[in-house]
Amino acid sequence: MKKNNDELFFSSLLRQLASMAPSMWYFLAAIVIAAVGLVFLGPSALGSRNSLRSIQPGKVADSDVYAGKDTVYVDKEATQRKILAEERLVLAVFVLDDKITSAVREKAEAFASYYRQLAGEPGGVDALSLLLRSRFPDLFQPELYTVLVRAKLNAQAFVYVSDIVESMLGKGVVSLPDGVFDQFNPNYYELVRTLGTRQESEQLPVNGMITLANLGNRLDDEMDARHVPESMKQYVRLLGKALLRENVFFDQGLSEKRIAAARARVEPVTRFVSRNEILVRKGELVTPELYQQIKTIRSAILVSDVGVLMTGLGLLLVASLLGFLLARVKDLSDFPSDRSSLLFLLSSLLILLYWILVIQNVIDSKSLSRGALFVPASLFAGLVSLLYGPRTGIFFSLISFFLTGAATNLNAQFMIGILLAGISATLTMRTARTRIMLARAAIFQAIIQALLAIILLLNQKPNAAELIQSMGLGALNGFAGGSFILLLLPLFERLLDRATQFRLMELADINAPILKEMLSNAPGTYAHSIQVAHLAEAAAKDIGANPLLARIGAYYHDIGKIEHPEYFTENQKGINRHDDINPSLSASIIRRHVKDGVERGREIGLPKEVIEIIGQHHGNSVMEAIISKVKDSVSEADVQSFSYQGEHPKSKEAAIVMLADTVEAASRSLKNPSSAKLEQFVHQLILHKLNTGQLEDSELTMRDIRITEEAFSRILQSQMHTRIEYPGQEQQ
Repeated sequence: MKKNNDELFFSSLLRQLASMAPSMWYFLAAIVIAAVGLVFLGPSALGSRNSLRSIQPGKVADSDVYAGKDTVYVDKEATQRKILAEERLVLAVFVLDDKITSAVREKAEAFASYYRQLAGEPGGVDALSLLLRSRFPDLFQPELYTVLVRAKLNAQAFVYVSDIVESMLGKGVVSLPDGVFDQFNPNYYELVRTLGTRQESEQLPVNGMITLANLGNRLDDEMDARHVPESMKQYVRLLGKALLRENVFFDQGLSEKRIAAARARVEPVTRFVSRNEILVRKGELVTPELYQQIKTIRSAILVSDVGVLMTGLGLLLVASLLGFLLARVKDLSDFPSDRSSLLFLLSSLLILLYWILVIQNVIDSKSLSRGALFVPASLFAGLVSLLYGPRTGIFFSLISFFLTGAATNLNAQFMIGILLAGISATLTMRTARTRIMLARAAIFQAIIQALLAIILLLNQKPNAAELIQSMGLGALNGFAGGSFILLLLPLFERLLDRATQFRLMELADINAPILKEMLSNAPGTYAHSIQVAHLAEAAAKDIGANPLLARIGAYYHDIGKIEHPEYFTENQKGINRHDDINPSLSASIIRRHVKDGVERGREIGLPKEVIEIIGQHHGNSVMEAIISKVKDSVSEADVQSFSYQGEHPKSKEAAIVMLADTVEAASRSLKNPSSAKLEQFVHQLILHKLNTGQLEDSELTMRDIRITEEAFSRILQSQMHTRIEYPGQEQQ
């Protein structure tokens, strides 16, 4: 029984594996191939050139000793220095005491009020001084009370005093403990005030701090700012120094919390040692400090291989997941899902990955940051963007970015170089409208990658020769990539059957042999196709579809009529061939032009998208004109026998061509209609297509349909406007 269960399990598993979509197998195969490359060619697969175990402290090295691995290790001394530097950035926290501020303010007001009161009372200077001293005994030296009474200060003097005291209390008179700024930031401090129920903090410069030590100078500055008369300054200064007290105090607990938080934020300082870097030169004494560094590097190497490999495989999986989502989730991009395109994209990514793996093994580790200049990322990304659109090109560059990280152990400059080269190629090639403009785009790409070379070398402080060499490599890479795109694009357009901008522009030439043949054999169909193209292009542009594809699809949608043009109304000259034949035969002949058009399109090498428009431009709609004749003579008609046998339109462009074809053909029966009548006419025709289900598989929304109606009405109104009658026209 157990054996039978096992057999059932494995047979079920095999059936599930067999039922997996082919695209899934392609993805899995690509992941395996990429993983093999990382294992055997990746950074973690490099062997050490020299063993670090032979190094002993206090001995002279017998030969140059290399790191042998691209290794990252923690520099403990540098980390400690970084912690100290971060601590020096922390601001000491001082808190303003509102109670002291209020007390000083009240005392200043009370002193001014009592002084003015004494000025109006009789008595000698000594008596008044004694009264003032008895009221405020702790403000001045005894002799200064007499000086103040004798000065007979006016109200303006106390206005100055009140204003200055209020200003300096607001700024804060700081109680400064010794050694505070030996630990904290020496240039700035943080002042915390309480405003009602909330606290407000402000960063202030230390050199602007008010303390009792510099109080006199700060009082002078305040008086100068207010233009206090010289005769009053000594008294204002005397009163200010007597009244002002320290109202800002150092908060030890809060400041130390800031220090602890700063320490916690510090990341350990890591150092990178390339595999070719010489740690000890021949004949050099291995000092304890150097030995400790080598020991740290040796420990890091022992654990780095597994970590690097896991990181690379993780980035590979991220890139694979991103690519799989783009291929599966339709809303993310125009990422292709057909087999040939998927194989092309996966092959391109694998070639790019192995190219990077070889480059990072061949070039010196000191030059690894320039490695992107040796990789034709612009060729791959530019070719993908031209074949599948700029969004797919951008996503291709993002996937390449992760693959580069996996291949180079997260070399940031290499990764950024590949990403920027790919994105710039995508955007540059997007500007080309004709094949000859690709040559200009290649020159632009050369300039961009020359500038990119400068960016990649900024942190290395290169000399002039290195800079010129790198710029030359970048320019050559960019120009070569653009040139090869110009050569390879026609080949891949045919192999992958892609309707690129350039291929469509070539098909837009109305002097193409097939269109000239249509003009000669079926002139009415030719005129009809040109008018349909105008309608379809305008509508596609308005709804954000591909107007060029819609125009080309309209040009070629009726090429199946070339063989038997006389059976189609637009080519007939007074005689209708269908009047003399059986309706079923008429339906067969008319239906045939769709199949003939598809076959003719394949013969002349039209893109798949255009052939799909030809095959879908009637859908499975009913031939209303023929079935109406049958219904006149037969009670019941087989609707299927008088219907087209094509598919419903699958794209916006195909649906627009269907609607434009119907509207243009039907509009020929109208004679000088009003704008309202024309709009209603277009609306009824499109509504009929909608109600009969012809648009259900297309990507058109109701908003798109409304905009399409408006575009058709606008074009038809411009074509069918009333013209003036020339002399003699009425008589003729």
